[in-house]
Amino acid sequence: MVRVGLVGYGLGGKVFHAQLIQMAPDLELYAVCSRSLEKRQDAEADFPQIVTYGTFDALLEDDNIDLVVLATPHDTHAPMAIQAMDAGKHLVTDKIMCLNETEGRSMIEASERNQVLLSVYQNRRWDGDFLTLQQILAEGILGDIYTIESNITTYGGPHVGWRAWKKYGGGRVLDWGAHLVDQALRLYGPTVESVFADLQYRYPKDKADVEALSLIHLRFANGVRYFIELGTAWMYAKPRYHVRGALGSFRKYGIDPQEAAMKSGVFGVLVPEDPARYQLRVNNDRGQTVEYPVSPLFGSYGTYYDNVGAALAHGEELLVKPEECLEAIRVIDAIRRSAEREEVVKLI
Repeated sequence: MVRVGLVGYGLGGKVFHAQLIQMAPDLELYAVCSRSLEKRQDAEADFPQIVTYGTFDALLEDDNIDLVVLATPHDTHAPMAIQAMDAGKHLVTDKIMCLNETEGRSMIEASERNQVLLSVYQNRRWDGDFLTLQQILAEGILGDIYTIESNITTYGGPHVGWRAWKKYGGGRVLDWGAHLVDQALRLYGPTVESVFADLQYRYPKDKADVEALSLIHLRFANGVRYFIELGTAWMYAKPRYHVRGALGSFRKYGIDPQEAAMKSGVFGVLVPEDPARYQLRVNNDRGQTVEYPVSPLFGSYGTYYDNVGAALAHGEELLVKPEECLEAIRVIDAIRRSAEREEVVKLI
């Protein structure tokens, strides 16, 4: 068994990482690290068999730990990851991988220097709606794809805590944006030709200094225009996905249900999604417009840690490679440059 030391026991550490690690066949949740005594006690109550540490240095000194998982603020990912890998530990960090391309390259260098695994928790590759979208695109039923919209649009104010502030890596571009850019690259590879972004800062300055609204346009080498919209000013949410092709369109409303299920204490079961959230309209070979039913695929967040465990225990190929995540960081860097300069940024 691969013994895991989990760093951070907030929402992400407690609800997502700890549970998925414990369910993975080749992983054992061995230790939890938190500066908060209350959170360490919470972890001990949830998992009586574990040991707990109040400092990161103490956790790294434990030779029983094979793999360190970081569920910590974004600005800590690169320095803590490099420290852990230099201590000989395999390393998984929650998304976003890091704050910029320079940090990402330093992380990969540390992985290679110490010959340890490095991966990023990109669980939304296993959203059921994204898997369904991939299947529809693979079938070719929509013909040549013109545009894809990928939206996370809600109503409300900024996040509280560190996520509200740039210096900690807060904001939706580095949060949801990390997932949505990763999904775009899974569909079309590292072939983003250009990026244009418009970020609006509308929150009260004493509440947050991160973007309130983000409009992002990625242009791929194959001609596909990929639009990402993020923000908290929508009383009426946009579709989660809207795809337009030469032969038809696909729309899907609502967010994958796995996260909500895990927050409510449901773990390790397939979570169904209402097919009514999916719409597929196609022009058939007789020139008729037809609505087709969509059978949503089940999501599977557990696949991520199952694979990490199998990669370490059995040499299985790693599904989320650090080089892929670095490419997403390059795109996100370009998003921020585009918004700052108010111009298109060329990547290819």
